[in-house]
Amino acid sequence: MKRRRLLLSAAALTLVGVLLAALNGGFLVPPKDGMQIAGATTHVFVDEPGPPITQRIVSDETMVRRAEILARIMVSPPGLDRIARRASLPRDRVAGVARTTAYVPAQLLEPRSEERASQIAASTYPYRLEVQARPTKPIIDVYAQAPTVEESERLANAAADGLQDYIRDTAAEQGFDEAEPLTLHQLGTVRGGVLNRGASLVIAVITFAAFALACATVLCVVYLRRRGRRAPDARSTLADEDAWPHTTRLLPWAFAVFLAVLWLVPFDSIELMVPSPIDLKLDRLVLPLVVGAWIVAVVLGGRFAPRLRLTWIHAAMGTFLALAFISVALDAQYLNQTLELELSLKKLPLLVSYISLFVVASTAVRPSEIRPFLTYTLVLAVIMALGMIWEFRFKQNFFYQLSDQMLPGIFDVTRDADDAVDSLGRRMVRGSASVPLEAVTMLTLAFPIALVRLLSAKGSRRLLYAFAVCMLAAAMLATFRKSGFLAPVAVVLALAYFRRSELLRLAPLGLVLVAVITVISPGAIGSTVGQFTRSDRSAVPTVSDRASDYDAVRPDVWTHLAFGRGWGSYNHQSYRILDSEILHRTLEMGVLGLLSFLIVALAVVFSARRTIAGRDPTWAPPALVGATAAIGFLMTATLYDVMSFPHGPYIFLYMAGLIAVVIRQPTGGAGPPAPPVATTTPVDYPQRWKRSPREAVARA
Repeated sequence: MKRRRLLLSAAALTLVGVLLAALNGGFLVPPKDGMQIAGATTHVFVDEPGPPITQRIVSDETMVRRAEILARIMVSPPGLDRIARRASLPRDRVAGVARTTAYVPAQLLEPRSEERASQIAASTYPYRLEVQARPTKPIIDVYAQAPTVEESERLANAAADGLQDYIRDTAAEQGFDEAEPLTLHQLGTVRGGVLNRGASLVIAVITFAAFALACATVLCVVYLRRRGRRAPDARSTLADEDAWPHTTRLLPWAFAVFLAVLWLVPFDSIELMVPSPIDLKLDRLVLPLVVGAWIVAVVLGGRFAPRLRLTWIHAAMGTFLALAFISVALDAQYLNQTLELELSLKKLPLLVSYISLFVVASTAVRPSEIRPFLTYTLVLAVIMALGMIWEFRFKQNFFYQLSDQMLPGIFDVTRDADDAVDSLGRRMVRGSASVPLEAVTMLTLAFPIALVRLLSAKGSRRLLYAFAVCMLAAAMLATFRKSGFLAPVAVVLALAYFRRSELLRLAPLGLVLVAVITVISPGAIGSTVGQFTRSDRSAVPTVSDRASDYDAVRPDVWTHLAFGRGWGSYNHQSYRILDSEILHRTLEMGVLGLLSFLIVALAVVFSARRTIAGRDPTWAPPALVGATAAIGFLMTATLYDVMSFPHGPYIFLYMAGLIAVVIRQPTGGAGPPAPPVATTTPVDYPQRWKRSPREAVARA
């Protein structure tokens, strides 16, 4: 009966998911203008009247400036009036936008709140023009969008004629000779086509996936609430002789190889140069091997197969993933209209890959392997830190150089000059990361391992962990980024909350740390601290740009307040560069998505609190590492868009997976629970059971 009820519930939920998918995909109720989006493109050459350009000398710079101005006039209300008239389209359904290509600071290209509000209002129009003047030639590129190919081609063809009408009308109104205005020549024929084939099916699939993830998350939460405090994990009783690294099992070794790639290889700058619908970055080639080994282990089963033991960290991860899909599903038709749905489709698989590493770590790693993997992580982090210090001192990045030399020619390694600087003149010390801020995040996540081990280490091990602390801190400050100071301070403060007395005993190490950093990275401390104390700190571009972002994104936030505009749909190239993951999550996933992002890190902290408080010598230290690393990750998320760079999310999520294994262990030690002991205490049976058999028969 119970099984039948479960099958009926599953069938009902599947039916609801299919109906929602069909509705959102436009199969049941098609949108007013349909789901199809067609586009056409043409090019307009700006010229002066008179002899052909080949027979006269024309100032290219002057004509380029005129083309920039005319591009903006083309999408102005008077220009759109004439273009709509030429194309025989309703004026109130035609919108236009011009992209600035002039040589101006990047900050001037980013739309302010008023401009962005106008763009949002125009993005729902079915007929749209986007024009862009070329920066070096007097040519305007015109892109037209409409529900059908014929209408898009008609709109593109009308762009040059409509603008020419406006020029002539304005010249006539102001008393100029009709032969004097600029002339526009359309170059070639218009090319058009459908831009979003299969959009309805894609939207339906995303909607069904979002509904399925939401149901799975709800079931996970219900299970955790009903389960309460579960029994200790039986796997903690497994023998240690088969634990990594003393094992021949494939899965932990595949996981270890991927960790080495995460820490020591600039995989986000390495791409396999073969034709493919996606960018074949190095991590996208290695991670499937790890996931494949995990799937094989699940299929084979047995005592050592990966086992899913749900925790509140899993529930937080599932909620975040479900809301990411829901944010895209709810705004899928809007994103389809603005041609930004493809951006989300590229970013969602990347998020799934992040979560998959968490699943592998939380299900495949044994409790006895937690400490070795954390030690392995610390070793990799120290190697990266030493490489960054070398890069700081000698302007030589070994991580990029060795990757370029060792990988075959089919791989392309994108690298900047080793002595490159940013707009403020700061060196690009980044190790294996893409940017210095990403390198700071990586080292911040490993910093708690060295600190926590240092609290209880003795003898030579104490010196080794002190060396690791010094190297990690020196490398972070060598980036000359403010985050290199703020992130480790956040980790230390979090550690002080849980272990105040133990941390106070390490106070003398602070003086040694300052001295070592001064020797290893001369000038790093003063330059980093000086960025906080300088009198014009609010006018520094990295600060003023971040401050201006908060006002500029208000239209997007209020337009999609609850669930955002869709995961991965905010295009840096079209809108603004947001140096804050908090703003990114608010824009793309709304207020609920932002809360789910924060809860992921906080779930690690609160789930580990009981284990930390238990002070078990085996499980409390790794739980403390996970909690303080989560605080450090949250700090870096407020300083830049941490999820836009893969190293940080990968490392945080696999460490969260390790902590999910830790918090399932008994707080009294790693050994198995003691078997029940037989009792010899006499049992006080009822008086009638104490009679002899003869007495019992007589009474009967």
